[in-house]
Amino acid sequence: MLIPPGTPHEGSRRLGQEPLTFYWAHFTLPDWHKVQGLPDEPRDGNDQGAARVVLPLDFRLADNNRLTVMFNQLLDIYQRTYPDPSPYCSYFMTCLLMEIAMGRPAPKGRQEADDEDSTLQKVQDWIRINACDRISVASVAENFNYSPSYLSTIYKRRFGIGITGQIRRIRIERAQELLLSTSMGVRQIAEACGYDDPKYFMRVFKRFSGLTPTRYRSSFSQRHYNNA
Repeated sequence: MLIPPGTPHEGSRRLGQEPLTFYWAHFTLPDWHKVQGLPDEPRDGNDQGAARVVLPLDFRLADNNRLTVMFNQLLDIYQRTYPDPSPYCSYFMTCLLMEIAMGRPAPKGRQEADDEDSTLQKVQDWIRINACDRISVASVAENFNYSPSYLSTIYKRRFGIGITGQIRRIRIERAQELLLSTSMGVRQIAEACGYDDPKYFMRVFKRFSGLTPTRYRSSFSQRHYNNA
C-alpha cells in the first residue's frame, strides 16, 4: 500500500497464531500526481512517457517474496551506511518502487472473490441476529477479524448499505414490529432494540419512518390488527 502525503490512515485487526510483520518506509518523489486508471503505454522509445513510473496506491503482487527480499536488503544497506545512508538508500528505494511498478497488481482470483462473498454473507447474517444488542462497526469487525474501515468498505460495496446503516435499519424495523404487536412503552422498545437513550431512539425512528414512535403506532396499529 502506498499512502500519499497528508492522507489520514488507521486500522487494526486481531492477530492470530501466525506472526505479522510490517515493512514501511517514508520517501519523497520530486514530481508526482494522481491518475485515474492505468495510463496508455508509450508508443515508442522516444515518447516522454517512457520515463514515467505508475505506482498503484493499493496492490497485491504476484510475488511478495521478491519484494520482501529487496526490503530486507534496503534495511541492511541502511544499517551498514548509517549515519549517512541517504545516497545508497535513495538508489535502492528507487529500485524497490520500480519493482512494484513492474510487478502489476495480481487480479483477485475467483476462489478468493467467492470466499470474500461467503464471509460477507456471514457478516450480514450475524448482524441480523445481533443488531438489537449493543453492537457497533468495531465489534462486528472484531468478531470477524477485520479492520473496521476495510470491512465497512467491502460490506457497502457488496450490499449497497454500510454496516451502521444496516444495524439501524434492522433495529428500527424491529421497533416498528414491537410498536404494532405489543403494548410495550417507547422506552422499553428503545432498550429492546439496542438504544440506551429513548430520545435518541425517537430521533432515529422519525428520521427512518417519517413519524414518531407514538404516531406510528396510532397510525398503523389498527391496520395491522385488521390484516392479522
